[in-house]
Amino acid sequence: MTGTPLATHPLSPAARERGVTLDNWAEPAYNRWTFLHLDEILATTTIPASSHPEPLTVDEQPLLDLTSPRYDATGRIIGHTSIQEVLEDTFSDAFVVLHHGVVKTESYAASMTPQTRHLLMSVTKTVVGLVAVTLADNGILDIGARIEEIVPELAGCGFGSATVRDVLDMRSGVRFNETYHDPNADVYLMEHATHWRTPRPDVPGTLHEFLRTLPQERPHGEEFHYRSSETNALAWVCEAASGTDLATQIHDHVWEPMGAADDATITIDSAGTAVGDGGMSATARDVARFAEMLRHSGISPSGRKVGPSWFTADTLLGTEDLRTAFAKTSSPTGMPGGHYRNQIWVPFADRTTFLALGIHGQMVYVNQRAAMTGVKLSTWPTAQNGAHFYDALAAFEVIADHLGRAYFASHPPAIRRHR
Repeated sequence: MTGTPLATHPLSPAARERGVTLDNWAEPAYNRWTFLHLDEILATTTIPASSHPEPLTVDEQPLLDLTSPRYDATGRIIGHTSIQEVLEDTFSDAFVVLHHGVVKTESYAASMTPQTRHLLMSVTKTVVGLVAVTLADNGILDIGARIEEIVPELAGCGFGSATVRDVLDMRSGVRFNETYHDPNADVYLMEHATHWRTPRPDVPGTLHEFLRTLPQERPHGEEFHYRSSETNALAWVCEAASGTDLATQIHDHVWEPMGAADDATITIDSAGTAVGDGGMSATARDVARFAEMLRHSGISPSGRKVGPSWFTADTLLGTEDLRTAFAKTSSPTGMPGGHYRNQIWVPFADRTTFLALGIHGQMVYVNQRAAMTGVKLSTWPTAQNGAHFYDALAAFEVIADHLGRAYFASHPPAIRRHR
């Protein structure tokens, strides 16, 4: 399952023919191909499909014809178009919506099929978060413990005295610069360490070596700051606590019980360590299965237990302290009144919706009130784009409102129960 550690991963002939290199594969226009063929560019290991795939029922509706607001980068509405135009304008590769567990719409770019894996970027973080809380629920991991008590190799560095809860919620005091498109930002140095970019002689050659170089710059447990290093430290904690590599844990605790129909992959560094902050690739339908399981509080639609029953409620409700910490952040979130918990974004103050997000336009949308889940996998030309983010979130909100109204209109008993 975990593969052999590799020092390098030669680019495939197809990648070379397209001019792809380790330093340009995530850039436009290469990423429209590379995000679908990551195992031809980077070293990966396989996360096998479930032995009991979860079936999906399809009842498609013309949801892409619905009208949705369009935004500028500041979150101001500047017009309205169909959701189909939103998908086209925001470089969508896959779009799937489930309502009460039934596929209501499914759309793919010409380059994709339902069986094509797509790079998930930081949606991977949410998978790692679920692994961590599952280990805690099983009595294997103490979320209140200091990291150095679980991973002695991190003693004396920035992460050592932080707790597992601190990194789960991205509230450690470790210094890490997540400024995209700055070649000397920590987030890019970490990519050199993981061989997502050409190795640099002044950067440690493995992910674990790199994490040990990060210092503490402020007290742990205070304000929220989005930093990918937190998730990689969390993944290391999960491996140390369980004695099992991350890819195996994702299979055993998520992919197998969830009923994934297709293999996933996750990138590994030269030592064979999985890149937990953003290395997974999976099909859109399996990501939808993952989202639907989270909507069901850790239970697959067929009734199999996957994550802890408390995970979804704990994520959505959070704490007042958590929201205060989120409000203080200097990280741009576009989510006033929201919070971050267990490697998941909760964007609205009503606490009924949560998101898993990844750069270049990956979005998983779960709306508890509307009983809807959605997946949008994309290849934005840039890592971040405020207008594209608002457009995608609004499209899901429009669909959720439409499906909710249609469901209540056709199910009078449901209206009485809702009231």
